[in-house]
Amino acid sequence: MPCGKYLAHFSLSSVGKCLSHPPFGGFSANRQAILGALGPRWRSCAGLTGIIAIDFTRNHTNRQAETNRSLNLIIISILVGLAVWLSGALFLSAIGLGFTFFILVRLLILMGKRIPIIELMTALAALQWILGPYIEYRNTYDHYRYHMWVPENEYMAFVVPAVLAFWLGANMIKPRIQLEDIKTQVLSILDEHPYFPYILIALGAFLPYLSGFFPPSLGFVFFLLSTLKYIGAIYLIHSEHRLRWWIFFGVLLFTMLTAIGAGMFHDVLLWGMLLFTFLAKEWNLGLSTKIIAAVLGLVFAMTIQTVKYPYREMTWNGGYEGNKTALFLKLAANAWSSGSIFTPGHGVHMNVRLNQGWIISAIMHNVPASVPYAKGATIRDGIMNSVVPRILNPNKLRAGGRENFRRFTGLSIRDDTSMGISIAGEGWANYGWSGGIIFMFLWGAFINWFWRMLERWSKYFPTLLIWSPMLFLQVVKAETEFGIVLNHLIKASIVVLGSVLLIRRIWGFRPESGQVQIEMESCSPEI
Repeated sequence: MPCGKYLAHFSLSSVGKCLSHPPFGGFSANRQAILGALGPRWRSCAGLTGIIAIDFTRNHTNRQAETNRSLNLIIISILVGLAVWLSGALFLSAIGLGFTFFILVRLLILMGKRIPIIELMTALAALQWILGPYIEYRNTYDHYRYHMWVPENEYMAFVVPAVLAFWLGANMIKPRIQLEDIKTQVLSILDEHPYFPYILIALGAFLPYLSGFFPPSLGFVFFLLSTLKYIGAIYLIHSEHRLRWWIFFGVLLFTMLTAIGAGMFHDVLLWGMLLFTFLAKEWNLGLSTKIIAAVLGLVFAMTIQTVKYPYREMTWNGGYEGNKTALFLKLAANAWSSGSIFTPGHGVHMNVRLNQGWIISAIMHNVPASVPYAKGATIRDGIMNSVVPRILNPNKLRAGGRENFRRFTGLSIRDDTSMGISIAGEGWANYGWSGGIIFMFLWGAFINWFWRMLERWSKYFPTLLIWSPMLFLQVVKAETEFGIVLNHLIKASIVVLGSVLLIRRIWGFRPESGQVQIEMESCSPEI
């Protein structure tokens, strides 16, 4: 039976079953006569009507359930904030902690349903700009440098509205594409090109070794190309290949071994967070399981943080020449056996790492008291540096944030140390309290617009959103300043676009037409 007739039969059969009951009895007996009387194009229309009716009912039910869950989460978050306030916290601090609870739970809820880049950005900002500073204000240990430079009420009066403004701007229009939609498209591609994920994984593992043959200015491009192995791994876990999990975790093990060799563990943690939503989808994880996974991830991060400094001291400065993986595992085992991971002193050290608000507070302390507001200068420079290549702009700032850090905090920093002033800190440095909050809203609105563009471009490359972790790898970080973030987003977009066009040319990928689009095209009756 042709597709249109089958859909029409399914649609009218379903409606007929409903209408065969009182007070509509009698329709079922005449169902075939009605189908026969319809022309082929009208039957397609009837099929499409049935699909739309069913999808509408399902979507309406899903939206209602999601609305109920959101309301429940909002109520619980308000209660959390109220409890914090009644315990003696400042009102704005209580609002900030209530929102931090809200966004963390919402992030876990959305893991496995869609790619929650916006929620991840907001959650990291809330943790590092609100929770970390809140703990620091109650810390009895006052670090000579990494302390809060302004009173809590002054700091929270800026940061809490700034984070909320970003969240509002980034959610003006909700994302529409779900992971289930993406998986359908992935399976369609893998049916025709089953080796595609393996090619991406191989390229991501091999291409970085070629960077030494090219000018240093292309180093960032090779860094982006190295992430192809993660994109390939995402494609792979959507497949039905019997070895997919062995290969996927092999990629993660390769990443961990590379991180141990270099003593740099940031990519392990960041890609772990970005990839988890795809794992949650494939394993159909519930909220309780995702919470357990988040706790285990936190313990893993604490272990790395504990081991990192003695490990670097031995491998970077101590001339260690033995097996670095064995050394790392030995230090981790010693940390666990001694219980140093969970000691109060280690908790203080961990919060120093979590708390990026001290930099924002140093900026608030120094600007405009000692340094005038930049009045948008660094924002304009960030835009210019992002769109103009270094060969045409030799004065382009280097990554690391040292210039802006020294200028706006008034603090010294070594030339080999990287510290960014963050988007919020840059907002204050340029525009002050009100302007900084408006800037955060506009930045959120830009991220929302960019994500909507990705969804639109998905019509031309259906699995484009799988590449979004590459695009947002540096963007999600709360400590990175505007110019670095925008530069990454633009350059990564160029690399992704070039990769996608090359893939389409080599493998002949074409956008999936989609059932609804086909049915709508045949929905005009013959006259």
